[in-house]
Amino acid sequence: MSIVDKPKDFQTLFLDMNSFFASVEQQVQPTLRGLPVGIAPYVGGTGCIIAASREAKNLGIKTGCLVKEARRLYRDIKIIESRPALYMIYHKEIRKVIESFTPHYQVLSIDEFVINLASYEQNLAAATRLGQAIKEKILSEVGDFLTCSVGIGPNRFLAKMAGERKKPDGLIIVQLKNLEEFYSSIKLLDITGINHALEFRLVKSGISSPLEFFQSDLPKLRTVLNHGGRLWHYRLRGYEVDDYTTSTKTIGHSHVLAPDHRSPAGAKSVLRKLIYKAASRLRADGFLAGGIFVAISFYNGPGFKKGRRVSPFSDTHSFTSNVFEMLKDCSWYCSPSYVSVSAFNLTSSRITQISILPEIEKSRKISEAMDKIDDDFGVGFIHPASVFAARDSAPDRIPFGRPRYDIRH
Repeated sequence: MSIVDKPKDFQTLFLDMNSFFASVEQQVQPTLRGLPVGIAPYVGGTGCIIAASREAKNLGIKTGCLVKEARRLYRDIKIIESRPALYMIYHKEIRKVIESFTPHYQVLSIDEFVINLASYEQNLAAATRLGQAIKEKILSEVGDFLTCSVGIGPNRFLAKMAGERKKPDGLIIVQLKNLEEFYSSIKLLDITGINHALEFRLVKSGISSPLEFFQSDLPKLRTVLNHGGRLWHYRLRGYEVDDYTTSTKTIGHSHVLAPDHRSPAGAKSVLRKLIYKAASRLRADGFLAGGIFVAISFYNGPGFKKGRRVSPFSDTHSFTSNVFEMLKDCSWYCSPSYVSVSAFNLTSSRITQISILPEIEKSRKISEAMDKIDDDFGVGFIHPASVFAARDSAPDRIPFGRPRYDIRH
């Protein structure tokens, strides 16, 4: 469906797992149930809460606050170091549940899914029945402490907005005939895709509420928001304008070095791990890379940055050898502070061509075999010996690589 198609009710179902990371921890550790829990990649005071349990949210502890701030709000909050591999296991089980009902779904992030409803599901009874059945099967087959919010609407924007209206464990439907009532019940900042800057811009133009935003005609919105105004005009009215695939341009990782790795040897060891992670993502996403970039910052000297085009690759060995060839030009200072590596000029690798060079073909097969082991047992379960010294550095910070649902302005 697109702008040329007239919007219809019951087109899209949006599923959002509630407090997912924290709920998974409470699922596998029952003693945490009912307690305020915060998930952080680093549990020290300067760590950042990336997920909070329902109990923590009720105390005002939100995603993005520092661990020390969370403890200031509630001294006895349980701070758990994030376990991406564990969350991925549960993500895969949730996908199996959704696949048992329909093949017409998309993964938007580790805890968000959108389902395009089939023609026979595009009515109130069937759409409600499907949403409730998915919720119940997740509880019975994945985890009895895992709830989700479901929203159903004419497009994914309104379906997501509906799901946001009742958390946790809600099921809300928005229909075209009720849009004015729906927009009258929320604030501008409640609208997915509206931040403070855009809110200020709208208010300055005389649009101070979602209902006024909805009732503004196309010429006015184009005057206020340029081309984005046209998208918002149709999006607010139930047209599907956000069903698109983001084009990945680069894949890479960076890391601030811990004190015990602030040396040339330490920095190189961490770089090897970053390369290993980036190469795994290349293969998982079906890309070949035609370019590499590496950067190193120093506490007491100018940084090093270099990039170059290379023969297309996805294996870890080629990635590593190209990076370390460029590092021959680096003037090492005594205290490197930060390292970064990325691959660019990405092309699809769906059509696999066997290399005429046996060492490259061998490296490709080794990399793919390691990927399969990591997929079964968790990222980092197996790694090259060269990564051993930095095995605890640069842990996974984002448990799932796909972009979260976002609204284009």
